[in-house]
Amino acid sequence: MPYIHPDVLRSGDAAAIQAAEALVKAMAISDWGLKNFQSGKMTRKLETGLLPYASIPEVQQVLDAIQTRQLIDGRLSHYVKRRFLEKEVISTPDDLDRWFENVMSDRKAQVIKPNPGPNSRYLVYSDQYHLLAVIEKDGKRVSVHDHDGIDLGELWCLLSDLLL
Repeated sequence: MPYIHPDVLRSGDAAAIQAAEALVKAMAISDWGLKNFQSGKMTRKLETGLLPYASIPEVQQVLDAIQTRQLIDGRLSHYVKRRFLEKEVISTPDDLDRWFENVMSDRKAQVIKPNPGPNSRYLVYSDQYHLLAVIEKDGKRVSVHDHDGIDLGELWCLLSDLLL
């Protein structure tokens, strides 16, 4: 179980403590949240892109959720999008958890300073794995995907600066 680095706690830096708490939660609990598809251009694009794969049960679950405006597991919707639309080399939703854990186990992973605003997220980039993990401020997992590490934003610190 990861712990917040004592130097972060002693610093009293509220932003660093909040980030560390979110990272600890994201590492400890595989919570991808629930996805709510809103009507709009992006949802229509997703639906259109997935229609050729409708015979695959996981894809059909996502299509059903889109059409009925029901909530669906965020990990499943993310997996379907990554595998079938973006053609990433993953074979099960469990691969997303494995990728996420790879990023979070890289002590040299870079934590990118979040944009100001209530909807900003934490980005953690692992140069070792060439993967980017995206985490909500409450510790929910949002995304993990291949990334070249270019144009991520301002480096805040290394993962080892926040967590033990």
